Amino acid sequence: MLKRLLVLVLLFPILAQAENFVIGKDYEVIKSAPTKNTKVTVTEFFSFGCPWCYRIESNLDQWVKQQNGKIHFIRIPVVFNKDWSYYAKAYYTAELLNLSDKLNPLLFKAIQVDKASLNNNQAMINFFVKQGVDKETAESAFMHSPTVDMKINKGNAKMAAYHINVVPSFVVNGQYKTDLQMAQNEERLVKILNFLVNQTNQKS
Repeated sequence: MLKRLLVLVLLFPILAQAENFVIGKDYEVIKSAPTKNTKVTVTEFFSFGCPWCYRIESNLDQWVKQQNGKIHFIRIPVVFNKDWSYYAKAYYTAELLNLSDKLNPLLFKAIQVDKASLNNNQAMINFFVKQGVDKETAESAFMHSPTVDMKINKGNAKMAAYHINVVPSFVVNGQYKTDLQMAQNEERLVKILNFLVNQTNQKS
């Protein structure tokens, strides 16, 4: 009996790693041309207004770092309602000012933890100024930047093209799509992402 238990214990990690993921249940196949890149492109569709996006943020960052540069990870902020349009604009404004690493965690915290009402132009500009951005620079980037407006339009187009209706959602190389709801939990989400990245590598 002890030997049998020992065998099961030794086999468990192997069985766990060999989990099969099912098309239509754990992920979807996208009928479009794959992204042409030397690395596998993983796109997260998210919002600072999404509690689950905030909850998985730490584990997701860790997963990206563990890829050791073999993936190209990008984010697209979705716009499901008026408040989220300001959040999307803030994301691209931070990117334009080369302040994403500093401001993204602060935006998440302000909206999800502090429950700050950053749902109008002036409130967002005040937020940027509070973080050390020059007022005129913040106003120009947030309210009058063609680049920011163009990126929002492109993001909305991709959201529509990939039929993104829940967040966080992930598109792997334009070939596969999954989300936290399909994965059921953070641990399975990471496993599914690993599986899909490997699937893409095998086909390239």
